[in-house]
Amino acid sequence: MIRLTLTALSLTLALPATAQEVTREGLGYNAATGLPYEAPGRGIVDYDALVRRELEVLKHQFGAFRDASAQMESTARAYCAGDTDADAVKAATRAAWIAWAPLDSYQFGPMEHTGAALTVNFWPDKRGFVNAGVAQIYTLPEAEQGTPEGIAKVSAAGQGFPALAEVLTNDDLADCPAVIGLSANLAGLGERLDAEWFGPQGWAEIAGSAGPDNPVYLAPFEFTKEIYSSVMFGLIRAGEQRIARPMGTERGGIPARVDGHRLAIGSDLIKAQLAGAAEMLQLGFAGDVTEPDRAWVIDVFEQAEARIDRIGMPLAEAVVDPDARWRVGEALNKITYLKEQMDRDIGPELGVDTGFSPADGD
Repeated sequence: MIRLTLTALSLTLALPATAQEVTREGLGYNAATGLPYEAPGRGIVDYDALVRRELEVLKHQFGAFRDASAQMESTARAYCAGDTDADAVKAATRAAWIAWAPLDSYQFGPMEHTGAALTVNFWPDKRGFVNAGVAQIYTLPEAEQGTPEGIAKVSAAGQGFPALAEVLTNDDLADCPAVIGLSANLAGLGERLDAEWFGPQGWAEIAGSAGPDNPVYLAPFEFTKEIYSSVMFGLIRAGEQRIARPMGTERGGIPARVDGHRLAIGSDLIKAQLAGAAEMLQLGFAGDVTEPDRAWVIDVFEQAEARIDRIGMPLAEAVVDPDARWRVGEALNKITYLKEQMDRDIGPELGVDTGFSPADGD
């Protein structure tokens, strides 16, 4: 099982000592961008610097999904060629799915244009559309099942991680060549999202050039507001949808509602989504959030991760286990508290509040 902790994710973005400079004020700086990691203490929000730091965090997160999905495709091809086993494909799929989880928060721009938020992870699946989409795959000629072009012919519910997990875990289905087509489709989306964000004339250029002639952002603060709203949406997803919804009612939980239940990674996806938000706070918002507040909220993120670890079993099992359900409830309460702390301390310091997000519906 791949486990992403806040500490590990933060370390992947941390620069070695040789890449930092110390000014006369004693602040650590990223030599590549010239931006402070510590709060400037000026009482003035530097939105241009915020945008640049936020984009650095996003570049890392989108790049991680691009690389993990490419590795997943390579492993699937090796499996169908007889060069590795099914466990390797499942492990690579778990890793790529977990790498996707931080991106689930950012459902705007290229994510919206490509439809990736729906096709990569069709969830919640309230009416069993994933299984129906998988059934569509097996109506295709076998040669098309193994291509992203063939997978693109089926419904969105049959194109992403839940569909791939169903193929990998349902003994009644032949996994090859469908696992190649599904993983190749996801890897292609990983490449496309990264290119549409950070390639020539990508969304990063739009975000970094706010002004009266910009088609999306008239002022630099607008991108930070969108990022902050996305982070808060991610906390809603982590708590209300990834935990509260599977918890069901007092009559019992509903394991099939757990995201990633087929591969037993429900808790890992929650932790990864929280870790992505913590990265944005620590390294993206960092220079314009005062250190006491930033350190406190990061501590609450770590408390939430600890509560999730304390569940002690796959989330799909825990929601129906009488002895474990209270630990699931404790994790939910801590994520709710985390959202409240973000609302109280971080948004006001950035000078933004939450705008429209997918949590608001149509």
